[in-house]
Amino acid sequence: MKTETVEIPASVLSSVETLDELQDWLTAQNPKVIAELRAARKQDLAGKFKPWKPRHLPCPTESK
Repeated sequence: MKTETVEIPASVLSSVETLDELQDWLTAQNPKVIAELRAARKQDLAGKFKPWKPRHLPCPTESK
C-alpha cells in the first residue's frame, strides 16, 4: 500500500477554523484541480457553457 505525506504549514493549521477550510486549502494546493478550474473558467468566459435550468420533477407521495 502506497502512502503519501502531505506537509501542512503550522500557520495554515493555526488559521483554519473548520475542516472545510482545511479541505479548501488542500484543494488549492493540487495543481491538477487548479488546472481544471482554470480551464472551466476559460470556457465560461468564452461563452461555451449553457445556462443551467433546474428540472422540477414531481415527487410521488402516498397521499396523492
